Amino acid sequence: MSEKIHIEENTVMETLVMPLYGRATCSKKFPDAFPDKVAEEIIDKIDYDFDKLHYADITTLSWAVRKYVFCRLAKKYLKKHPNATIINLGCGADDSFPEVDNGKCRWINLDLPDIISAREKIFTLRDREKNVAMSVFDTKWFDEVETAPEDGLFAICGGVLYYFDEKKNREILTAMAERFPDGGICFDAVNSMGMKRSNSVVKKSGNSDSMLVFPIEDAEKELLPWSDRFAKVVNHKLPDVLLKSKSISWMTKLILKMGVRMRTMQFVEISFK
Repeated sequence: MSEKIHIEENTVMETLVMPLYGRATCSKKFPDAFPDKVAEEIIDKIDYDFDKLHYADITTLSWAVRKYVFCRLAKKYLKKHPNATIINLGCGADDSFPEVDNGKCRWINLDLPDIISAREKIFTLRDREKNVAMSVFDTKWFDEVETAPEDGLFAICGGVLYYFDEKKNREILTAMAERFPDGGICFDAVNSMGMKRSNSVVKKSGNSDSMLVFPIEDAEKELLPWSDRFAKVVNHKLPDVLLKSKSISWMTKLILKMGVRMRTMQFVEISFK
């Protein structure tokens, strides 16, 4: 590709740059834990001032860990539902399909039209994969799921839900549970303390329009009562690959462990009945 994809500052598209940059940075600094050559390659295809992004290892690792955890949970779901559809809600510049693909599942990348348009200039669709230009909160995307209900659906949703209020999140999650029985979703979350810290990072980036507004203090206690279709709500721990890494400092590991323990960083999974 000769022409790079330009991303304007202070736009919705800019929000996809930060986790992409984080994954590419971790791939270079911590290859024993989170290799992501695709992220490194995409960086070269985007016209954006990456030099202005100066994030600590804690921040960049949170994005790399998120992708790792989500892929692991999607693969776990496919072991029981090999013909399921996996949908990446708010996919941005994430390309997790190759890491999850079992040779049978279907994959959907869903995001806003301008982001999907940018994706289509960067990625080539594979067999059993398609893009859907739509809001996460528009339930019309339900009709884009081509597999039979009994085949199952599992959603990964990174960097999305905490930007929207409780009402919108409750509506989409409960609607998904009704439409896709025995399905599920995993997403990242923060508590009030984590939201405050994250918003501070966002302000420093100059994108003050992308502030977090939906904190979760206790996922199971707060979300499970939302629907009798929710079978269980689980908050996942840090993956062993991070804790065993020789390239990540013990101090960074300790801070991340404390973040998960204090729930400033959360990886929530909801299983549907």
